[in-house]
Amino acid sequence: QMRRQLQLQQQQQQSRHGAPSAYGGRPGSGGMPQQQQQQPKPQPTPQQLLAYAERVMGPGNLGLPPEKFAKNMEALRQMSLPQLYQHAKMLKDKLDQHKLMQRQQVLQQQQQQLMMQRQQAQQQVMQQHALQQQKAKQAAAEEEERKEDGIVQTTQAVNSDALEVETAEEEAAIASAPVFRAYRPLKVKYGLSHPEPIVESCSMASVEPPDVFYRPGLPSSLLSGRRGGGNDPLHPEWLPHDSCALSAAQLEALVYAGQRHSQQNPDDTRGGFFIGDGTGVGKGREIASIILDNVAQGRYRSIWVSLSTALYYDAKRDFRDLGRADINVYPLHKLPYGPLDPADYGDGVMFCTYQSLIAQNKHSERRIDQLVTWAAASGDPARFEGCICFDEAHRAKNLALDRGGKGTKTGEMVLGIQKQLPQARVLYVSATAAAEVKDLGYMSRLGLWGRGTPFPDFSTFAAKIERAGVGAMELLAMDMKARGMFVSRMLAFTGCSFEVRECTLDQQNERLYDEAVELWDDMLTALEKCVEMCGSDGAHPLRLYWGAHQSFFKQLLNSIKARNAIDETEEALRQGKCVVIGLLSTGEAKANEAAERENRAGRELDSEVSTPQEIARSLIEQHLPTTRAEGAPRDGGGLTNGFELLDQYSTVPEAVPEAVQIRDKLLRRLDAIDMPSNALDLVIGHFGVEHVAEMTGRKMRFVKDGAGGTRWEARAQNGVSQDQINIAEKDAFMGGTKRVAIISDAASSGISLHADPRFANTRQRLHITLELAWSADKMLQQFGRTHRSNQITAPHYVLLVSNVGGEKRFASSVARRLEMLGAITRGDRRGGHGAAADLVQYNLDTVHGHTALALMFDAVAEKSEAAALWERALRMLQCHRQGVPTLLGLAVVAVAQKKQAQGNRDVARLPQGLQKYVLKLREWASQRQSGSSRQRPQERNVYGDCPKSPTPKMSWTTAGEVLKRMRVLNANLATQTDADRHNINKFLNRLLGLPVQTQNALFEYYTSVFKWVVVTAKATGRLEPSIETISGESVSLATEPEVVHKEPNSSALTVHYTLSVDSGLSLASANGALTEALKSRAVKSTQQGGATGFWQQTRSQRLILALEMSSGGEAGQRLFRVLRPTLHTSTKPQYIRHKDLRARYRPVTGEDEISRAWQGEYAESEKGRTQEKHLLCGAVLPIWNALTTTLAGAASKAGKQLLVRRAEVNGRPIIGVSLSKEAVASLKRQLDGSAGAEAARGTHVTLREDDPQETERLQKEELRREQKRQRIKQRHQLDEQERTNWERQRDASKRGTAHAPWRDDGGGGGGGGDGGGGGGMGGSRREKKVKRTEAAELWEAPDSDSDEDDAQAEFVFASEDEYGRGTIVDDDDDNLVAARAASVDAALLASGDARLAGFVAAEDDDQFDDDDLMNMLE
Repeated sequence: QMRRQLQLQQQQQQSRHGAPSAYGGRPGSGGMPQQQQQQPKPQPTPQQLLAYAERVMGPGNLGLPPEKFAKNMEALRQMSLPQLYQHAKMLKDKLDQHKLMQRQQVLQQQQQQLMMQRQQAQQQVMQQHALQQQKAKQAAAEEEERKEDGIVQTTQAVNSDALEVETAEEEAAIASAPVFRAYRPLKVKYGLSHPEPIVESCSMASVEPPDVFYRPGLPSSLLSGRRGGGNDPLHPEWLPHDSCALSAAQLEALVYAGQRHSQQNPDDTRGGFFIGDGTGVGKGREIASIILDNVAQGRYRSIWVSLSTALYYDAKRDFRDLGRADINVYPLHKLPYGPLDPADYGDGVMFCTYQSLIAQNKHSERRIDQLVTWAAASGDPARFEGCICFDEAHRAKNLALDRGGKGTKTGEMVLGIQKQLPQARVLYVSATAAAEVKDLGYMSRLGLWGRGTPFPDFSTFAAKIERAGVGAMELLAMDMKARGMFVSRMLAFTGCSFEVRECTLDQQNERLYDEAVELWDDMLTALEKCVEMCGSDGAHPLRLYWGAHQSFFKQLLNSIKARNAIDETEEALRQGKCVVIGLLSTGEAKANEAAERENRAGRELDSEVSTPQEIARSLIEQHLPTTRAEGAPRDGGGLTNGFELLDQYSTVPEAVPEAVQIRDKLLRRLDAIDMPSNALDLVIGHFGVEHVAEMTGRKMRFVKDGAGGTRWEARAQNGVSQDQINIAEKDAFMGGTKRVAIISDAASSGISLHADPRFANTRQRLHITLELAWSADKMLQQFGRTHRSNQITAPHYVLLVSNVGGEKRFASSVARRLEMLGAITRGDRRGGHGAAADLVQYNLDTVHGHTALALMFDAVAEKSEAAALWERALRMLQCHRQGVPTLLGLAVVAVAQKKQAQGNRDVARLPQGLQKYVLKLREWASQRQSGSSRQRPQERNVYGDCPKSPTPKMSWTTAGEVLKRMRVLNANLATQTDADRHNINKFLNRLLGLPVQTQNALFEYYTSVFKWVVVTAKATGRLEPSIETISGESVSLATEPEVVHKEPNSSALTVHYTLSVDSGLSLASANGALTEALKSRAVKSTQQGGATGFWQQTRSQRLILALEMSSGGEAGQRLFRVLRPTLHTSTKPQYIRHKDLRARYRPVTGEDEISRAWQGEYAESEKGRTQEKHLLCGAVLPIWNALTTTLAGAASKAGKQLLVRRAEVNGRPIIGVSLSKEAVASLKRQLDGSAGAEAARGTHVTLREDDPQETERLQKEELRREQKRQRIKQRHQLDEQERTNWERQRDASKRGTAHAPWRDDGGGGGGGGDGGGGGGMGGSRREKKVKRTEAAELWEAPDSDSDEDDAQAEFVFASEDEYGRGTIVDDDDDNLVAARAASVDAALLASGDARLAGFVAAEDDDQFDDDDLMNMLE
């Protein structure tokens, strides 16, 4: 510091007096030679010197007192110019010294602060070290105490049974934990409750949406839920609509979408909104309401992108239901290319499909350009502010943005139109929008990445979220809700049931499967041989082989399971249900190939096509090489004569006779196998096309004729166009004409097949999933067809899975996607599958699944090689008698196999003559084992040797041969590539190509390894963290919630909760746990001679509660769960063996003694058992950088993980990132001074509690809804019975019986006056059934495609729809309502309640519906 001060003084002196330049001149010369120096600068004037002195002595510099300042200035004014100049220099020196002293003081202060920080850091380190020592001593004391008490430690690998019990307990606790919570809008007060109960995941329910400031422009009747339209002076264009046309949940989506659309992202694009509601909530009406809200505010043009053209009619229906049937909806797929005439295609909604977005004609005119031009009517696309809705937005998820690989054109076009229209109000709508973070790439308008966010681009965003684990994905959904850009609700699965039904292959099907396995093994051998003979490249044919291999066995299993689906369907029909069967593929492509082959042969296709057989035939005929490749040598040699030289210029390929013979032989073998038909044709062929409503994408199908044969014909019959065939089939199913429906992937979006009271078919739905989908979104789309709003009965789901181990591959893929989907779109990995929780048990595509595969490969390679080697040794020793090893040979080999230490002890026990023999045998074996040269998996260093074995169902040698047969291990028992070591999908795919018993044995062995890996990972802390619940005897708020950040744009809050957790166990809770344990018949209490109950330690006299967990095995080795007054059931469990429990404890049965000892210890440990937990909740992404930096700076490994925890305080869930107290302080320091932290100052939040009155109101509303549902159900049952009677009587009348079909049980027909009222009502209902039947017949008539007939049929069905809702549709119902109103009005007037009487009168004006009347009467 002294040197720096001296250097600074020298520099100041040189600057004052001048220093020589590089050229030897003075500073005034500018570094030029003396002869080139400029004229010297003029001397300062007295005024300048006085002004300088005034500045130096004034405030901010020397800061002289006012008296001294004035005296010095007066003296300076009396001086001459030289004196003034000298004093100015003196002032300059004083000023330099003053500033130098100031800098020295600042340095000293900084040094003092640094010393204090170092001392504080040292003190903290010493405190942490002392705390760690204290914890270590405490842990050692506890460990010693546990040893004395006989407590089993689950962290020890030797106690695998305790680990398995603990894992089973935690899985049961997770399964029983609530996933969903009843939903109601918190801050939007529009509308009535949804017709069906709606739920939200507990994770999402723990987050409050932002405050509402947006006011929609829809009529008040829609916002209040009243029936209205047609007489609103503010909205004269609105037509009549039903009550509750928009529910409260749907209106909430409208409000937050409008609010989000009024905001700008940091990159100057308009904010987008994401509706992630589940199927059946009514996303179509939500889209229509948002578009109509924009229309009401002057934005008259919108774009609606959907999945298929069939949904165009649903879009028009949604506008009609909301009272705006006049809105023009243009089908883009039917419009010509090029500019559109504004006179014909003006304001309205342009409806298009994702296929249209990428379409273009031969003149390179693109649909997307046409869309942009139409939207930008003003000519500037940047000025378009209308709505762009991406319905079923998951179609655009395959978008590659700086992530490697290639994205789809659909994703690129979706992103492109958003860039071309930067101010458009973008709406993303999908129940299954993203199963992984990389699927969110097209949602650029959410503002999660880009300028002004913690993530500069989508690549960084996806990489960081994925690296943080599933916990970050769960936080993503909660964060989006907190920022007001996302809603995700779903129908409650109340009443729904779900089961996974295993279909066991019988002996015949098992023989068929094994025969197909042999065929495909021979096909692989033949393919490799033909590739070698023809000299072609074998990589491409092998890829085709394995792809066809997987498709073949999947379709074969579908065909086999079709028999089970038929049995389930027949049983359901006998029980009075109707059935929906879901599959993905129809096999139409292979059927068309078979038809073309028959046409080329001059024949017609007259029998059903086997899809598996056609897959194998296609591979053999088209991809098995039978001609010599170009440039390939013949018979291993080159060209030998001139004719062969000419042959190489021939365009005709040369056939290889041996390859042709191989191909023909394989085709004959294929034809000899009796392959089953396509699963779809099997089901339809069994029940008949007249009883099955097929909603698929295929155009042709097989139909059985009256003679017992089949014919190949088009599905569209009786004048119905191909576009309308699925709609007609759906109407036949919903009308009750057909009670069995089959849907494929092509028909899994948009259609409704639930028990809707507006239609005739209100029977309970049995939904059978015959074919497992590849992805979770397809599965959920199919599930949503039969579970929707406004249903009378909930469906029952049956998922058919065969007992073939390889099929678990498909269930594994779906299960993983369901979990990831739930994490992103529901905020909880358990929320993606809803009722399909049983499916998650098949999730093998995880880190632990990959680890188990690598360890299994390593174990099989090592053990099978050793087994083969020692088997060779046995045969070399000739220790066999009639092929069976002798006892002496087995003993010698067993001793030689043992490790060095234990083996030497056993060698010494052998006779002297065998000892040298064993040592030589061991030396011989060690020279031949190649395990040391094979690369060992890294997982072995972590988990050690796998203790699981495939025996007795499969030997080690057989396991090795099987894996080589699957081509996952090579001849040296090593994987083909390093990636194959963890490729679980490849393993499970090729597992399908093994005989049934073999693949089941191998899959069972893999499953045992997988479970061992999970249990071991749990014991060592390597298990992927999930949302664990913070629970205890009590969980409460230790302090008021603290807002640490408030996002300026959306006002989303990041809140810090401090929780106080009591980890003890009260006596009441202990008695409750004991009562629950004693419910099992296998468990006996201490009073009954068992061991479950209270025990007292003989050494310390402490009381414990022992609960028996495993009743099997030896009596002394049975495990008991240990609970203490200081050890709650939610804490890490402790166990004790039965023998240690009897030896070190005594049973206590006296209630007074138990109460005194337990409550005494519970009271004494009050301070020690209370813990403090910290959760960071709300909007986390805005502070992501600060949060990750905080976690990275944690001292422990556990503290560096992003752990999501859940707690429940006063019945309200709190979910967020778990942090330590030090991490919270560090996070606050990093946020201090930021705009969000400043905005958070003074902001307060309170934990909302459930309103008892609101809860009671919702319960009563649900009760009324259920009662109404039951009334409608009974009405439909009566209608169904009357329709059956009417049809029976109609048939009788056709045979000559002359009487009216409804006279027998009509109660007097249409009698006039009061006396005929009852008969009139009965006749009205039956007349409706006649109308419905006539409408159905009209729909099926050959000329039903005429406009008049369509309009008439639509009118009849619309009347029936209105009738189903309980509204007035004809004169008889008018009389009914009038009579009811008159009677109720008279009763109310008699009671003196004029207010209610006026209400009934108001109902005559169609202002209220039945539910409103019931509410008022109640």
